[in-house]
This record gives sequence, structure tokens and C-alpha cells, in this order.
Amino acid sequence: MPSRGSEIQSVARAATVLGVVVDSGEGLTTTEIAKVTGMTVSTVHRLAHTLVAGNLLCRDSGSDRFLPGPLLLRLARKSLGASGVPEAADVLKELADRTGETASIGMRRGDEVLIVLSVPSTRSLRYTGRPGERVPLLESAIGCAILAFGADPVAQVAEVMGGPEGPEAWSTEVDLMATQFRGYAVLDDPHDEALRAVAAPVVAAGDLVRMAVEVQGPVSRLPEDALDGIGALVRAAADALEGLPVSMAFGEF
Repeated sequence: MPSRGSEIQSVARAATVLGVVVDSGEGLTTTEIAKVTGMTVSTVHRLAHTLVAGNLLCRDSGSDRFLPGPLLLRLARKSLGASGVPEAADVLKELADRTGETASIGMRRGDEVLIVLSVPSTRSLRYTGRPGERVPLLESAIGCAILAFGADPVAQVAEVMGGPEGPEAWSTEVDLMATQFRGYAVLDDPHDEALRAVAAPVVAAGDLVRMAVEVQGPVSRLPEDALDGIGALVRAAADALEGLPVSMAFGEF
């Protein structure tokens, strides 16, 4: 692996090993780490055992797989506590309780929305949010809210959302401006006409919109005549999320 600028090569390599082990979920063997990183097995062996000695990794004796160590887990817990994620989870829990529907936070990643947190409805008939799921930007109320309330000009956003891949309800600048006026986006699931979502943008520093919060559930429980009330609850949740550094815990889009 080539040296990059003023980086200390061994530290950069150790960070790479830590990254692939953490991302693996179930741990990796020396050979697997070498295959993923492109390093030699001997280099990985030396780095991994140094990280084990420093408690950043540990080794499962039964499978010889390397796993996150106690120091790395302690650092992760401290980072999570400072990330705003616990507070965001409390906001979602309150929103789910007040609406009776599944509440989720998502952030834009290119042309997709990454669901980062979700609190499921307690009702027997419900949409179940799946943190880690990626949804096409224009097939998500969260994505529509991020676009509608972002910094791009209205005409440009309307063209994108009114294109062949966009939702049917978003075809003109008037539709977009009406959404901005009421403060929330509504989208019926393009793959399941019985599901509907209501989303509001979370405004970050500099008036940037990277994330949005939504509730999603059966159309029968989110009818047209109830949308203003539900939208107000979702907007209140979005306001409560402003200022929390949640996006930093999951990386920028």
C-alpha cells in the first residue's frame, strides 16, 4: 500500500485493518483481511497482533477470526454518547408513540436514502423500519423532503422530481412549492399502494438539509384529512432533531 502524504504508513495500515474488521460484522481471519486490504498475509499478521496487544482487536480462539477489542468498543460507546444518537432515538420514540406509526430518520447518500434509526409501531398491522436499509431517493418520503427543502432552485428540483423516475405527485413547481408551504412531504409507497409516509426535513448548520424524519404506515391510518395533524407532529420532531450531530455518527453523504 503506497504512502500517502505525511501519513505514517504503519498507522494508516492499522486503521485500514481496524476498518475492515469492524465492517465485517462477524470478524475476519488473517487471510481474509489480506484479501480485502491487498496487504500481504505477513503484514496483516504483524498489524493484527499488535492491535490485539493494544486491546483494539481481540481474537476468537475457536475460529481464529479477529473481532473488535474491548478498547475499541469502549471508544465506540463514548463516541455514540456524544453523537446525539440516544437523544434522536428518544425523539423517534415520542413520535412513534404520538402517531402510532413507525418513525425513522434517514440521510441522503448519493441517489439513495440510508435509514439510520427507526422505532417501530406497536400496532399489529405496521410498517417495520429497517436501519441500514437503502432506498432510492425518489421512492422515499425522506428523500423527497430532503430534495424539496434543500438549497437547489425550485425549478431544478421540480424537473428532477417530475422526471420519469420521480413520484407521480411531484410533477410541477406548484406541487413542490405547496409542499414547502405546508412543511412536510407525503409519498405513497410506489411498491405498495397501501403504505404512506409523511416526512419533514432536519435542518443542519448553514441551513443544509442532509436528513429527514418520517412516519410510515397504512394509508387507512394516514388519510388525507389527518395529514396536517400528523405533519405537525413530524415537523415538531424534525425541529427537535436540529442541532444534534447525528449525521456525524454515520458519515456525510
